[in-house]
Amino acid sequence: MKFNFPALQVALDVTDGKMAEDLALKCWVDDHVWIEAGTPLIKSVGVSVIGRLRRLLPDAVIFADMKCIDAGFVEAELASISGANLMSVLGIANDATILEAIKACRRYGTGVVVDLISTSNPLKRAFEVQELGIDIVCFHTGIDVQKYMGVSAYESLIDYISKACKSLNIPVAVAGGITLDKVRPLIDAGVKIIVVGSAITKSSDPRETTIKFVNEILR
Repeated sequence: MKFNFPALQVALDVTDGKMAEDLALKCWVDDHVWIEAGTPLIKSVGVSVIGRLRRLLPDAVIFADMKCIDAGFVEAELASISGANLMSVLGIANDATILEAIKACRRYGTGVVVDLISTSNPLKRAFEVQELGIDIVCFHTGIDVQKYMGVSAYESLIDYISKACKSLNIPVAVAGGITLDKVRPLIDAGVKIIVVGSAITKSSDPRETTIKFVNEILR
């Protein structure tokens, strides 16, 4: 599948399938928006929610945030046959797991995203996993780190992100507390995918907020 860059990935980190479907319908405003079945959603509802989103939005890019740490082939296959265009493996996983996920995804035409959350040296790991043959790398500051340290991915990872965008040959995504004012600096640094969750999904008007983020990405 051909992806449009830059892209806004809307993370549906909710635990109710119907709520996720409602948000997906509101937020998919054009093909620059990717819909993410978030990890809490998949764990709560199961991988079947990926198929529900696919049937709801047959032309959308659907990202399954599996955060796979082992059993790479099995989890990648589950995401793929459920209808995902992309699935995630953790950067802290063994290379063997990432390679197994790649093997399954190549069989089904699915892309592999490596999420660098909690890696000790995200830039070094980004280069390592690029060599394995992945499709996208994501620099990610998790929710708990945001809460306890009071930082977003922008503040905590911008130096890594800037260097990665200049040197890597694959698209870079950024996730973790991204607000509207941080979108343009990240795009200008070379980021191709901006991942936004609660800033959209918990807003009073998720559709209008999505449009604002898309406009900022494309301006």
